[in-house]
Amino acid sequence: MRVTPCLLVCLTAALLASAAAKQGGEFSPSVVLTSLDEMANNCDQMVNNALQLNAKSIKFVPTVHYYGSESSLNSYCYRNNWGSCEAPNKDNMERFTALLARCMKRAVDAGKDIAVLAHLDNMQGYTWRNLLQFNPNEKKAGYSYFDVVVAPMARAANRAIKPGTKVVFTLNGETGKSVSQYAGQWLKLVGATKAIIKGQKPLRASDVLVGISLNYNKVYGWIDFDQISPEYISKNFDRQWKAQAAKYPMDLPNMKRLYQAVDVIGVSAYPPLYPNFGLAALDTPLKYHEQELSYAGISLKDLVRSGKKLVISEWGLGGGTQDGNGVAASLADVAGHPFFGLWYPYAAYKDPWKNSQYNDYRRYLYSQTAKWLRAGAGDYKVDALYVWTAGSWDALGVHYATAGGDGSWADSQITNMVKAHNKAVNA
Repeated sequence: MRVTPCLLVCLTAALLASAAAKQGGEFSPSVVLTSLDEMANNCDQMVNNALQLNAKSIKFVPTVHYYGSESSLNSYCYRNNWGSCEAPNKDNMERFTALLARCMKRAVDAGKDIAVLAHLDNMQGYTWRNLLQFNPNEKKAGYSYFDVVVAPMARAANRAIKPGTKVVFTLNGETGKSVSQYAGQWLKLVGATKAIIKGQKPLRASDVLVGISLNYNKVYGWIDFDQISPEYISKNFDRQWKAQAAKYPMDLPNMKRLYQAVDVIGVSAYPPLYPNFGLAALDTPLKYHEQELSYAGISLKDLVRSGKKLVISEWGLGGGTQDGNGVAASLADVAGHPFFGLWYPYAAYKDPWKNSQYNDYRRYLYSQTAKWLRAGAGDYKVDALYVWTAGSWDALGVHYATAGGDGSWADSQITNMVKAHNKAVNA
């Protein structure tokens, strides 16, 4: 669908009118921080960009790195720049906290609530953290995940917030193998994290929420499949679970207790779609998630009905290839593999959206998703959708390196659409 300026005016008016009738979740921007240097030099700019989008909440995604492999973790580190990563110590842990708190406070002082997604990446090359086997309370080279990742971020939130500020603190992102094996250890982090965020401040319990977030499929991290197709994985999940699950050290009883203990359930949901999809297709990642969680005795819908908030922790459209080095070969690839994209800084040769067909689909995805959110997110009530605003996924122009002298990954029509949607649902 090609969106013309005239059509955009009509769409914006429709968004405002229908959202007034039925509230829905917002598009929340993300401030993605991958180094201490970015926290010091670029975070304010990204918060300022995020403030333009009429969202009630801004999410911070601070990244701590580790040395190790796809499956094992040897030590943690704080990255200074692309080539330097410091072993944790008292001084750099305090610097990490202070820089993050200062930037969060900029959002809080502007009247925004904040969210945090604790992020962990491999310093030695791209590997998916969903396959990483680690205990969040086990010391590695003297420090645990809680010591280096969670506690400094929680202290930053405590320093930044004031009474009335709402905080959604997600302990992890896409660490399925760790959560399923060490669920009892993750459970210990829930209360400890809340205690740090609250500190001595007179905060309402309902304003400090702690969550867990996993990928929409491959939830447990252990079960292997011979194809990457989400539809194939869903159709073959029961067969592969029965063939493989008993071989692996998954703690399913404590995983169920963990989901009962948290306040927020996050889903990393880059929806596998197709051109001209209907609204019902946007339920697909949540249905896959619900299907897989059920094997641990967890009912996603029951948890939401009990009062837990459901959020989309990561969402977007990348337009890239699986290796992250090129533009997708076809529109079917763009729609079917939204998690493939290109990393910053911007360059014209890394811009999928110069292809008008690809960019029209991206606009269609946002407009359909806005309708879906306003309609109550299909069979699910989604409280917020956190857009991944970095690299070629950044349609909203939040990240400091999204634009360059020869173009930008951002799209003004999508930005205006999101502003209108957020203004309406938050009125």
